[in-house]
Amino acid sequence: MKKFLMMFFLVVSVGAGAVEKPSKIAPDGPRFNFTSINVAQVVQLIYGEALKDAYVIAPEVLTDERSVSFRYDPAAGELRPFIMAFLDSLGLAVVRRNGVDFVGKKSPPEEKAAEVRDVFVYRPRFRDGSYLVDLLSPLFKGEFTARRAVHAPAGDKSLQIASPAGSAAATIDRQSDTLVFSGASAEVTMLKKLLAQVDTAVGDVIVRGVLYEVQNTSSDGSAFSLALNLLGGKLGLSLGSTVAANSNYISLKNTTIDAVLTSLSSDSRFTVKSAPTLRVQSGQSGRFTVGEDVPVLGAVSYPSAGAAVQSVEYRSSGLIFELLPIVHEDAVDLQVLQQKSSFVSTNTGVNNSPTLIKRELKTSLSVGNGELVVIGGLTEDKDSTVLTGLGWFPGLNLGKARDKNNTEVILILQLTKV
Repeated sequence: MKKFLMMFFLVVSVGAGAVEKPSKIAPDGPRFNFTSINVAQVVQLIYGEALKDAYVIAPEVLTDERSVSFRYDPAAGELRPFIMAFLDSLGLAVVRRNGVDFVGKKSPPEEKAAEVRDVFVYRPRFRDGSYLVDLLSPLFKGEFTARRAVHAPAGDKSLQIASPAGSAAATIDRQSDTLVFSGASAEVTMLKKLLAQVDTAVGDVIVRGVLYEVQNTSSDGSAFSLALNLLGGKLGLSLGSTVAANSNYISLKNTTIDAVLTSLSSDSRFTVKSAPTLRVQSGQSGRFTVGEDVPVLGAVSYPSAGAAVQSVEYRSSGLIFELLPIVHEDAVDLQVLQQKSSFVSTNTGVNNSPTLIKRELKTSLSVGNGELVVIGGLTEDKDSTVLTGLGWFPGLNLGKARDKNNTEVILILQLTKV
């Protein structure tokens, strides 16, 4: 033991340059000041000469050649807690059993068991898979396979062909008939509950419409006013308080479209141009056109042969009507577009291509189930001059009569939720 202590003091004096000798240890406890001494030596010296406790040192500690430095002063606290904290910082642990300290390396922390993930496959009943993913994915940490980085424009799901992995086209969402989710069991349970609430029928509406073209003169007033007068007289409705000044819209409840048709058919100025019946899904657009498709010059391309190729596009004209319903629980939000258009010969610019002249009205309204609406406003004015007098003797013409005629389109709609 004396030989071992001599080696200890030699190592400490070489590394540190100054060590307090045991003979000078103060009564209040030992002091240590070690510099660049390996871990194995520190453990043996402290347990052999300072703690005086029974101990067992593991072989992996005895071969630990790491160099350490530390300083201990009794004023900092008791020696044993200090030594436990020091050994802990080195990755060593002291386990005391039956009064004996067992010094060894810490056991590696037990690896956390991998989280059990479930895979849930769901086939949408009513809604599109992409819609469900967009709606639900912010609520979950798991992954949806139908999710895409880029959203296609509303209603545009034309990219149905498979796209190469990693390509730009592969990042665009598309219609999906299968939804696959990978996540924790608790998330799968929650997802099943939510899908039962959100994957519901979107709702359809049956739209019955009648498109009237009304010929009237300036003395008759607007065609919309004529329609209201006829409806008020035939159906016994008091419409004066329900129509604002200069309004071109009115809604009627507890009235059928057949009753309205019967009322307006008694006036020869009202001509039915179209009477379609459409079934439209919520969020989708419906359209009907009474007119013709006119060829219009398009872009010019130059194939590899060098000869210019002039493309031709066909554009619709006439009476055009479009609607987009959004079905809610108690009402239907409706966007309506009316257009009356025609093509005329072009006198300036591209003379070989006709010019489109159109009058267009677009409006948004909320309609209750079964409610009937009357919309007017698309008007075309024409002035005409009539000579009065003896037509066989021009010199005896007595005067000129000027009349102003207009043509107005009246749209009547009735929506019924399915």
